[in-house]
Amino acid sequence: MKTIPARMTYLRNAEAVCSFALPALFCYDWQRSGDPVAWAMRGVALVLVSYILLQGVLYWHLKLQSVVQRQPLPAYFQPLYRFFKYSNFLAIAAVASFIAAMNDATTSTADLVWSYGLLTLALLEQINYYHYQLMYDTRAAFAYLRRNGRLRKAALGQDLERQKAI
Repeated sequence: MKTIPARMTYLRNAEAVCSFALPALFCYDWQRSGDPVAWAMRGVALVLVSYILLQGVLYWHLKLQSVVQRQPLPAYFQPLYRFFKYSNFLAIAAVASFIAAMNDATTSTADLVWSYGLLTLALLEQINYYHYQLMYDTRAAFAYLRRNGRLRKAALGQDLERQKAI
């Protein structure tokens, strides 16, 4: 079994790679396809996904420092992540509205699928970080799910609740 700091390091690094690699890979694929691409529609949704992933990078970094140094999360943690939590909902709504407004007779099905698919990914990441853990990649996580029959509360969400109680 990995140590807690090793797990946090893995989560931080994986989120960092995804926040930059996904946009690079998707943009490369879209460019290479040769098909017309509604860059604005796809791009805003992709930027939103990266914005939320980067919040995870910072969270796991702060959590790792907190565990290694045996100190509480920094004082700015709660106000910053409360801002992120609510700004994400506003951004998700704004991006959904933007995509709907850009949708016209010339919009391809591929553009809509990519745009709404990425928007769905952003919403799932929001749920995964702030509400319920959606990623179950260890035996212990699956055991929790089987034992309790429900999703585990998200670590970041729990830290926000703990900080609020202090």
